[in-house]
Amino acid sequence: MKRIILFLTLIIILIGSIFYLYRPKHELTTIGFLFPDSMYDQTWGTEGYKGMLNIVQAYDTAFFYEQNINNDDKIRTAVKRMADRNVQVLFGQGKEFSDAFNRIASQYPHIHFVVFNGESKADNVTIVKIDAYSVGFFGGMTAAHASKTHHIGLIGAFDTQPETNGFKDGARFIDPDIHIHESYLNTFGYDSRGPDIAENFVQQEKVDVLFPAADGINADTMSYARDNNINVIGYISDQRNYGPQVLMSTEIKIADAYLKVADLYTEGQLKGKTIRWGIKEDLLGIGKVSQRLDEDFRQRLNQGVEHYKETNRLPNGKQPPAKYDPYTKIEKKSIL
Repeated sequence: MKRIILFLTLIIILIGSIFYLYRPKHELTTIGFLFPDSMYDQTWGTEGYKGMLNIVQAYDTAFFYEQNINNDDKIRTAVKRMADRNVQVLFGQGKEFSDAFNRIASQYPHIHFVVFNGESKADNVTIVKIDAYSVGFFGGMTAAHASKTHHIGLIGAFDTQPETNGFKDGARFIDPDIHIHESYLNTFGYDSRGPDIAENFVQQEKVDVLFPAADGINADTMSYARDNNINVIGYISDQRNYGPQVLMSTEIKIADAYLKVADLYTEGQLKGKTIRWGIKEDLLGIGKVSQRLDEDFRQRLNQGVEHYKETNRLPNGKQPPAKYDPYTKIEKKSIL
């Protein structure tokens, strides 16, 4: 009898120890999100919205969000409101929140601030940098391979975007003589010029593959490509819903990254530092590859992605540019 009691006691202690070791170190009860523009843009903002829902479903948290938080006063006021709501983790959906969060972080020690792109300068500010150059490279490879005219079109927000620079390098890797027609809008916000630029590329420049790499023009330009049966590279999310002319998509899985941040917080591992994530962490991808591409190239593309995961080397044998942070040059604002 004593042995049975002793055995049961040991089992109880063991179960208790396991529960203690693997229990959440930080209970996540309230999260907040600030979007510089609309979260219904079908690209960057929408992926952030999906990430918010992922966290809510996984951790049963209360959540608060605000859209169009895009100047000094709005940021300051929104953070104050989030603090009054006892938000534990506050996400800023864009580089423009980096300076603001760093400057006011000390005033809100109970909030952990998270921003995609930028620099961490406070113990409670985490910066997540996504290796968009690599997926852009694979997108450029695809565009150059698919082009029959050797003219491809790139519509971006800024000429410093990593995905657009990767796109150009990937295209030239496949075809050193490829003609890349570029247009930059100097904004990630909504802009109605996308379809007109695309049509000019197609009609005047013989472009037969487009890459609309800017949040504000993506949906309209993807619709233009669908309606005119123009081959196109998707942006941010897997955009094959636009039709078979979507050759592949340069996926940036913001929603998955958000959930991964929440996991780190509950595990007590979310620190004030810069985190670099990419294809290796399955937070970037190339979406489903279209049947319009020949089987040999589809296989080459997928093998290139797997090789990059293992070696951090792209099909040209090179690594992405070291410490590539072009977003620091984008939309410089006087924040706080």
